[in-house]
Amino acid sequence: MDAWVELAELLQDPGFRAQMRQVAESNAADRGPDVPAGASMWFARRMVLLAAQARERGVAPDSPEAAEVMRELLGDADPAQVLERLTSPSNNQVARYRELLVTVKGQAPEAAHREEFAWVVAALEAHTGS
Repeated sequence: MDAWVELAELLQDPGFRAQMRQVAESNAADRGPDVPAGASMWFARRMVLLAAQARERGVAPDSPEAAEVMRELLGDADPAQVLERLTSPSNNQVARYRELLVTVKGQAPEAAHREEFAWVVAALEAHTGS
C-alpha cells in the first residue's frame, strides 16, 4: 500500500511531471520520420537485455568485452550523450517511478533493472573517459 501512496505523491508532483515530460520530449526528439514509434522502449529493453547478459557472464564494465557490448547497443549513437541522459538528475526519480510501478503491479523488484542500468553507466563511464 505504501508504494501506491508514494506513486500517487510522485505523480502529483509538478516537478516530477515536468521531468517525465522532458524525458519523453528528449526521446521524441531523437526520432526522425524514419524511426518507428516505440524505438526508445525497444532501446531500453535491449539495453537491459545486453547488460543482464554481460553481468551473467561476469563481464566487468571497464573490460574490452564491455566496450564491445556498448558498441553493439549504441551503434553510431554518441556514448557521452547516452551517459549524460542516464546520469541526469531526473533519472533517479524515473528509476524510482519504475520501481514503484513494478511494486504496484506485483512484480519482483528486479523488474526495475537498477543493476543493469548501473552496469551500463559504469561501462559508458569507463569507455568514454568520464
